[in-house]
Amino acid sequence: MSITCEACGYTNPADVEFCAACGSELSQVMATPPPPVLEPEIVVPETPSSSSDLMDLNFEQPLVPTPPPPSTAESETVFVSPESSFPPKSVESPSTNAPSLAKLISRLPNAPVAEFLLDSPSCLIGRFDPDSGPVEVDLDGFPGDDTISRNHAEIYQESGSWKIKDLGSTNGVFIKRAGENRYGARITTPQPLWSGDEVAIAKIRFLFQMD
Repeated sequence: MSITCEACGYTNPADVEFCAACGSELSQVMATPPPPVLEPEIVVPETPSSSSDLMDLNFEQPLVPTPPPPSTAESETVFVSPESSFPPKSVESPSTNAPSLAKLISRLPNAPVAEFLLDSPSCLIGRFDPDSGPVEVDLDGFPGDDTISRNHAEIYQESGSWKIKDLGSTNGVFIKRAGENRYGARITTPQPLWSGDEVAIAKIRFLFQMD
């Protein structure tokens, strides 16, 4: 047995009264050995016999990250009125190709017809024929109608503008523009017409006027 000095901690034999290291008086207290270190007991759980036993075990569940809450803009609910339609109906604009009225006013005095109203998108100019039928601008009875072919010309609207074209007549179609003094050469391709132009169907002349 041994005695430990309380002053300096030196271990002295049990049969001495004073510490051999520091000279302090030793109390007759036997040094107590440190407690033994115990190994931790490992407990092996019993293997469950069925799937229901597995559910009874308290397994630690892995942490699952929680998704962030949706933003205010995404979570907003858009309510559509029953009267509204999807996709929205387009607003129709007035057609720019709507037919406009125009006239062919005779330039001959005492003409059988003073003027012809052009009230359809396309009007034939010529003379009545029993085989081909009537035309919108019938020049039969006009002075010089012997120079007019049955289907002489066509006056029509295209993209909101009036045009005239020769349909292969014998004596042609001529145009004198407003403000000019003479007719131009016989037309060979469709030509636009503006209010105030003069049109000669062979020898018969008209003033073209838009309302």
